Amino acid sequence: MSQLEEAAKQAKSPKYPSVNLTGFFHYDTGYFSQDDASRMTLGDIQDGSGFRRARLAATGSVAANMNYILEMDFGVGGRPSFMDVWGEVTMLPVLGTVRIGHFRQPFSMDALTSIKSLTFLERSLPFQALLPFRRIGVMAYDNSNDLNTTWAYSVYRTDSRNYTELGDTLYATNLTDNGDISASTRLTHLLWYDEPADGRYMLHIGGSYNYSVLGVDPTNNTRTYRANAIPEFFVGDPTAAGNANLQRTPVFVDTGAIAAYDFHLLGVELAGVYGPAYFQAEYMQTYVNRTGGASSLAFDGAYAQVGYFLTGEHRAYNRKGGVFDRVVPFEDFFAVDRGFCGWGAWELAFRWSYIDLNDDNIAGGELTNLTTGLNWYWNPHAKLQFNWIHAMLSDRGTAMPPGRGDTDIYALRFQVDF
Repeated sequence: MSQLEEAAKQAKSPKYPSVNLTGFFHYDTGYFSQDDASRMTLGDIQDGSGFRRARLAATGSVAANMNYILEMDFGVGGRPSFMDVWGEVTMLPVLGTVRIGHFRQPFSMDALTSIKSLTFLERSLPFQALLPFRRIGVMAYDNSNDLNTTWAYSVYRTDSRNYTELGDTLYATNLTDNGDISASTRLTHLLWYDEPADGRYMLHIGGSYNYSVLGVDPTNNTRTYRANAIPEFFVGDPTAAGNANLQRTPVFVDTGAIAAYDFHLLGVELAGVYGPAYFQAEYMQTYVNRTGGASSLAFDGAYAQVGYFLTGEHRAYNRKGGVFDRVVPFEDFFAVDRGFCGWGAWELAFRWSYIDLNDDNIAGGELTNLTTGLNWYWNPHAKLQFNWIHAMLSDRGTAMPPGRGDTDIYALRFQVDF
């Protein structure tokens, strides 16, 4: 081989390690309107604006079959926080791909859909309350050759901070002598996928299971379980106290700390696309095994959402992940290079969401949300979203007067990703 041919071959070969810089931000504004019962229970919730998320990530490969990501969020006041930080080896026999690090555990279509591609501003109430989300662990995942079936399973270590508000561990650190091992798994299948139309017509089903042994709190040497949820919108500092104050939106439902050993979480999911219309729904139930001879507890939640693209696009689907993907407008808003002002993509959506954290002597409350959303996609990387959330809170023990407390939330988000 000549020197010229050798140089051409090397020029075509990928160079490792590779690195790409990506990121996005969410700038949110929210206004709250409360009735008397809501105000008595939650306090005077403050209106506000701020960056819900502001993330930077380095992604790439260090070999032909090894990828990585290092993602940090600067939306938490005073310090950056770990998000997805992992390395993975691909194309392994039997296992497929093995990932090690801090990542989203395989459970729920809602949880695994990228936050950049969600129809609404936040994930659903059952996600907020019931799911262990990002954890440090090991996961294997793969898909069938025809891309119709996906599976994933993981193991991760729990500690005294197994449950954190808003679903994430902010520190990506596990520091305790009293931790335990937990596991999560998800299986999905496409009943129908229109190949010629690139998924413009499809039907998806799936199921998930999680088993978690609760870590021991070293301050009191007890294992505890806690479930709570924000009202599908948040503004403020995630590390601030959970009550209504100038610093953050409060949690609406909360079990408080429950002495328990472990819990089982089950979930089923169904989603479909029919041209510009689509739907997505999930049901989740968790069983908590208490300690001290107390009876077991069962909490559950569900959501169902529908959407329609007024401009004719369809909800894209990622077959390797078994989740919905980003929206690509037929034409960008204000397409300067083509000399005319395009409309972008317009989407109208509605979601019903429910969580019940009451069982036996636990009165964490019941919350039902009705959300109407209007999304304007300027291009594949920028969008403006409006949500009107009608949150109906009831049965939150002695902390709430009899009846129901209603809160209306009017929220706007501007998102740019690159």
